[in-house]
Amino acid sequence: MNPPYQCLSRLGQSSILCAAKGASIHTFDLDDGYSHISSWAHPVTKQAENDRPSGTAQEDQDINEQEGEQPPLKRRRLRSDEKPNEEDKADQGETGAVEAAENGNGKKKKKKQKSEPHAQKTELPFVILLTTTEDGSHVVAVTGQDKTLWVFEHDGKGVLNELSPRVMPKRPSSIAIAADGNTILSADKFGDVYALPLVPSARTETPDAPDAAPSNVTAPSPAFKPAANRFTVHSKRNLKALEDQQRIMANRKDVPKEGPKIEYEPILGHVSMLTALATATADGKPYIITADRDEHIRVSRGVPQAHIIENFCLGHESFLDALCVPASRPEVLVSGGGDDELFVWNWKAGQLICKSDLLGLVKKVRPDTSRVAVSRLHSYDVGQNCYVIVTSELVPAIFIFELLQDTLQHVQTLNLPGYPLDTTTITSTERALRLVVAVDPLQSTRADLEAQEDIKIVGDAQSLLLFERNEAGNWAHCGGIQDTATGRIGLTREELENNLYPVEKLRKTEFDDDAKGGDSARDSIAPEPC
Repeated sequence: MNPPYQCLSRLGQSSILCAAKGASIHTFDLDDGYSHISSWAHPVTKQAENDRPSGTAQEDQDINEQEGEQPPLKRRRLRSDEKPNEEDKADQGETGAVEAAENGNGKKKKKKQKSEPHAQKTELPFVILLTTTEDGSHVVAVTGQDKTLWVFEHDGKGVLNELSPRVMPKRPSSIAIAADGNTILSADKFGDVYALPLVPSARTETPDAPDAAPSNVTAPSPAFKPAANRFTVHSKRNLKALEDQQRIMANRKDVPKEGPKIEYEPILGHVSMLTALATATADGKPYIITADRDEHIRVSRGVPQAHIIENFCLGHESFLDALCVPASRPEVLVSGGGDDELFVWNWKAGQLICKSDLLGLVKKVRPDTSRVAVSRLHSYDVGQNCYVIVTSELVPAIFIFELLQDTLQHVQTLNLPGYPLDTTTITSTERALRLVVAVDPLQSTRADLEAQEDIKIVGDAQSLLLFERNEAGNWAHCGGIQDTATGRIGLTREELENNLYPVEKLRKTEFDDDAKGGDSARDSIAPEPC
């Protein structure tokens, strides 16, 4: 199966787009005819191709035919006036003896054939998170199944060079680059946030500083020493075995096992599942904003004082999954998740500025929808105006809002030929602002695509769609990027959807609420007077 592109990011202020597809990462130049520049594939994908079983359906059929060429012996039915000869009696006697020996009671019993165990299927590590530094010099990606954080160096022309893979203690759920541009912040679903250097340093351990070793380095285990000795064995056989064991241990050179020397430091934590992470700056000081499944938004100080909590932004009644701090409005935070509205905050003061309805807009696209699950929030600027793009899971459209002084106003609903997975905007000196949307085109037929007024279909459905602003200030479809042949995976449609659409699974059930004893966010805020 050829998966769609699920994560997008731009490389600095250039026209180069970085897109993740399955377990691979690709770069494109949007100013050079949308040309493909380079690609990177996870090492496991190559191993999975080499480990494919060589047996095919045709080979299995041939084996069955060969087995069918020699059917079991059958007794020949005789007429009443015909007597069996000696050979028939012998054959019948041998056959009956064999059957009696197998069943024990002389009854015919069908033997069960043992099925050969199938080879274990390799779980492909999908790229679930993708971000870049502000200057576009480095790319950071996370593959979920193996919990690995990858750092790539960008040469400025679209080619990515792998620097370091680092396995995290738990699977990261959100990543961000700190304000200094040299630190990676990684949050996991166990509630912890870690700080890692963007480029790992080649540290050497010195005898004077034994505590400088990372806490996660595995200590060398002591050498094995047999518990028995020459005075405790009581036979020549055991004595010889003991001497052989001692001789082998004397000749073997023990090399202490060293774990991965990964530099990461836990800086803060929640008691709930962390789902979103963002960074902000106010009065020249860095801050870290985190959100969890229990409807909490916490504002903490930046590294190295991340353990200090400034305030909370409370008011959500369902899970959170997306946070956005616009570059032109750094004092504002937009949050979304399982609620019917989008929330706009003054995060420094912990005050709610306004709410903007989203469920009503979603129902215009999908009338049968009763709830939303915000999966992405992306901001961009056009002149002095600030806009926010909202993506809701399993809704074939994206929603454009303009961030005004004290409200979030809806300005456009952009229908799509599939479910959007990610969005980004790219500016360049040669062309105006462009919007790139990664969609899952397998959800719609060609008739549905042609029915879309906003999309013009040329050839096969594409996973990367491009839009430009028209004279009225709305986004209009202007083309797409041709899909690459690489990146195909051996997954079923159901397995692919489990990787592409995980947000709705964060919604709590009635059992979860009863086990916890109520909604903490609701109980912590006094109801407003009517």
